Amino acid sequence: MNDTISLQHMPVNAVKLQGILGSTLHNTIINRLNTVNYRNMVDIFRYRNEIDNRWRCEFWGKVVRSAIWSLRSEQNQELEEKIHETVHDMLSTQTNDGCISSYPEERQLKAWDIWGRKYVMIALLRYYDTLNPDPQVKNALTRMLDHLIGQLNGEPLQNFGEHCGLAACSILGAVVGIYRITGEKRFLDFAKKIVDAGCCSKHNIFEEVLKGTPPCELANGKAYEMMSCFQGLADYYVYEPQPQYKKAVLKFFDAVRTQEIFITGGGGMLDAVGEFWYQGKRNQTRLDAGANGETCVTVTYLHLCDAVMSLSDVSSAPLEMVHTTCNALLGAVRNDGRFWCHANPTPLAGAASKVPASDQMTQQRTTPFDGHDCCIAQGPEGLALAAMDAVMRTPGGVAIHYFEPMEIDLSSIPGVKGTLTIESNYPFNGKIYIKADLEQAADFELHLLVPAWQKNPLQIKVNDRIYTGNPGGYLAIKRKWSNGDFIQFELDFSMRREISPDGKFKAFLAGPLVLARDSRLGGDVNVPPPDDLQYTLCMEQENSWARFACRLSDGTKLCAYISAGSRFLPGNLLRVWHDIK
Repeated sequence: MNDTISLQHMPVNAVKLQGILGSTLHNTIINRLNTVNYRNMVDIFRYRNEIDNRWRCEFWGKVVRSAIWSLRSEQNQELEEKIHETVHDMLSTQTNDGCISSYPEERQLKAWDIWGRKYVMIALLRYYDTLNPDPQVKNALTRMLDHLIGQLNGEPLQNFGEHCGLAACSILGAVVGIYRITGEKRFLDFAKKIVDAGCCSKHNIFEEVLKGTPPCELANGKAYEMMSCFQGLADYYVYEPQPQYKKAVLKFFDAVRTQEIFITGGGGMLDAVGEFWYQGKRNQTRLDAGANGETCVTVTYLHLCDAVMSLSDVSSAPLEMVHTTCNALLGAVRNDGRFWCHANPTPLAGAASKVPASDQMTQQRTTPFDGHDCCIAQGPEGLALAAMDAVMRTPGGVAIHYFEPMEIDLSSIPGVKGTLTIESNYPFNGKIYIKADLEQAADFELHLLVPAWQKNPLQIKVNDRIYTGNPGGYLAIKRKWSNGDFIQFELDFSMRREISPDGKFKAFLAGPLVLARDSRLGGDVNVPPPDDLQYTLCMEQENSWARFACRLSDGTKLCAYISAGSRFLPGNLLRVWHDIK
């Protein structure tokens, strides 16, 4: 049993997801990413008419980066053509001085300007790395970063932008990426300045986290931007592997995981749209702590998990990734992929609904955001990243973290030709069957992630041999695999109860799923379910939308949080935490 292994993303199109994650990603490509007006998002850079200090500047980069990674899991010619077209359209907005910005010159470096430039850089880097290593793109990125450095004229980056400099300094990962493709030392030197200053005008957040300062007291507590800075530190660590950098990322991740993440795997609260750290694990049942669970926080938490996995210290990161994906992420998106909610939902310990933020309303196309919203732009990135982290390469094989139906191409493993096919109804059922289809027998190692919620050691059958995996880590199976070999196991889907940190509320889970009451299942969602943990599945036709629905001893019905509130209308109420009688 191993808890720590070296992980890398699989090659493009090596994993074909065929369950809810795969279908939601497919729907998002068809109904969202292929329908965006990309030229309209470029226009604000073309005309530099963002004069109200807002953040339209982030939308192009967010959408394009998610579109590119979506193609890693599902090829779509229409989307790929749109990406090529819009990238070259964006390059056409670069002025002779190297600047790409949506802000007019007199407003540059203020408000969200550097934040928006960061997303342009990230999207162009991803295009260069994944679709086309075009010298034009490398040249544009070089000129763009040189221009920014020149504009700063030696002033500390953390003195610019929003949220104590966190938003501007979150460009760190993009700076490291530009150094990676160019090899220009001045860019690594610039990254070092950002790291040494600690990404914040208030204090050095990397040093503070090592002192034990909780996330809610770092900078101003802005969750999304803060995690992006630590993600950038993980990127920088590759080129300057100082132990304190890795330690800071891991300690921050552990603090966020244990102090801020809700039962749903999301986080963020305090303000009206759920964007700040605020001791969320402890305060998630409060009714007076702002909105809960901005989708941008959810997606960036997945990025933080991915960064931790890249540091080869993955004992808890993939477990968190799976839990967040199976609840907060998939619970924030409409089945057709067209829409993502912002808060997710508020409150958790009362009747709530998943509803649009004001700038998401389609009838408000005359607003400055043209119907866009940060979370609608960000959500597809979470799907694409979760798909990439579902199965990952190890030095001697693959690690499977997520068990929905899929086909895994093994040809990236030296000496292996063939596929693994997973048959299941995961995450709604625990029965898993994996079959090897190989051209010839081959040696490789298969790491299976055993969930921490598994009550007993997991019995895994490989042909006629039994392997045992302890909960909360990897079971490594290293052997010579032959065509037709199979793996069978059943994850524990018995119901379990969790008590809130304040001891006043209870919630129910089964397998990876958080369960919730939903008004469509009948009864008052505010009436607490019984404590009896025995349940029967109740997949009647009238509640087939629920994917997983169960009936308790008194007739109360619960469903997967993924489906709860999925009409995304105020009248479609749900509740996650229930009063203890």
